[in-house]
Amino acid sequence: MGDWISDALIFSAGIAGGVLVGEIISIFRGDKRRRTELVAMRAQILAGLKEHHDREILHAAFRTAEDIKSELNKSLQTLCKTVTTVLDPVNDRKQSETAVHRPEPPRE
Repeated sequence: MGDWISDALIFSAGIAGGVLVGEIISIFRGDKRRRTELVAMRAQILAGLKEHHDREILHAAFRTAEDIKSELNKSLQTLCKTVTTVLDPVNDRKQSETAVHRPEPPRE
């Protein structure tokens, strides 16, 4: 009779060991799934941050381009005024030098 009790205990220990191993394996697989999900979530977060950072860089570049454009427009206006001021007296002198005076027609 003692034989079947030890066999039953060994069988029970085998079943318990199998269940325990199955649980441990499922825990490790679950951790692996969770890690995979966390890695995917982290990648999404980093991609979102990178996209946000890229947008901020583009906005700063556009603002800088607009500032440069406005400064160039101001410089162009100043240059046009300067050129107009400088060239106008020269044009007036040239016109007076090259102008031919016609004698007035005789009055009858």
